[in-house]
Amino acid sequence: MNEGRFYSTCLLGFLVGGLAGAGVALLIAPQSGRATRAAMKRSLHDTAASARGLKNRALRRGEGARDEAARRVTAAAAALAGDGTAV
Repeated sequence: MNEGRFYSTCLLGFLVGGLAGAGVALLIAPQSGRATRAAMKRSLHDTAASARGLKNRALRRGEGARDEAARRVTAAAAALAGDGTAV
């Protein structure tokens, strides 16, 4: 068996097993479908809010790093120019 076929067979088996497991989990779930969907919806909203918060924190850190780099470049250029305005 060639290597590509082996990996595709393993991947297919993994996916089928995952789908079967998800189906069994839904069938024996202790909650009704409505309650399960509501819980999943809440979890999805919480995850989305967390991702938005992470994105905003990363943007603020990036902006801070950009501003600090610009300040250092300006100070270095002023020092090299010798105009006495170095910070």
